[in-house]
Amino acid sequence: MPVTSPAQASFVDFVPPADWAALATAGQLRRLPAGRVLFLQEATESEVLVLLSGSVKVFRTEMNGHQSLIGIRLGGDLIGEMAALNGTPRSAGVAVLRPVEARVLTAERFNALITARGLDRALHRYHSARVRESDEQRVEIALLPVRQRLARTLLRLAHRKDGDENRAVLDLGLPQDALGQLIGASRNAVVAELTLLRKAGVLRTEHRRMYLTDLARLAEIGYELS
Repeated sequence: MPVTSPAQASFVDFVPPADWAALATAGQLRRLPAGRVLFLQEATESEVLVLLSGSVKVFRTEMNGHQSLIGIRLGGDLIGEMAALNGTPRSAGVAVLRPVEARVLTAERFNALITARGLDRALHRYHSARVRESDEQRVEIALLPVRQRLARTLLRLAHRKDGDENRAVLDLGLPQDALGQLIGASRNAVVAELTLLRKAGVLRTEHRRMYLTDLARLAEIGYELS
């Protein structure tokens, strides 16, 4: 078992720097504030966002009005590419957590860039990684206690500090009830486990920002290595 879990997959991880740069300079640049809804579920527009910085949440709303959080996307990700590729309505809503800077491409421009730069295989690998992550999270929710689920999720989302492999910052603007939705736990359970992690010296929190101070210990908790 690895000492730390793999970071959440982003599209930038699957393409050469020159190809990412081509996407990151195409289309229109937009800066979007926290709270802005980017896409509505079942909407038919097909623009693609190339997320340069910030964070967004991906959520589904059921017929009874219940809303469930299904993912977090960060700088280096694509938003809305499936609708552009397939010509289908949006499968989920997307809203800004931390202020976002993104390039906005029409479906035609996005598809043309993917084809021209030969990125079809990279896009397939990216989507496969997303499916694998979703499968792993469903298994974790079904089988693991809250503490392990929380530790693994924090490790996936952590942005490691340059030059320090044992510390990271988690700056998502994610409230504790939403973090609970992400790992299939109540807000009270998340609060209790975060308190224990603070006491263990694994993290500290400040204004919805988490400072992970001991990734090795967090991995031991998440994967029961100790």
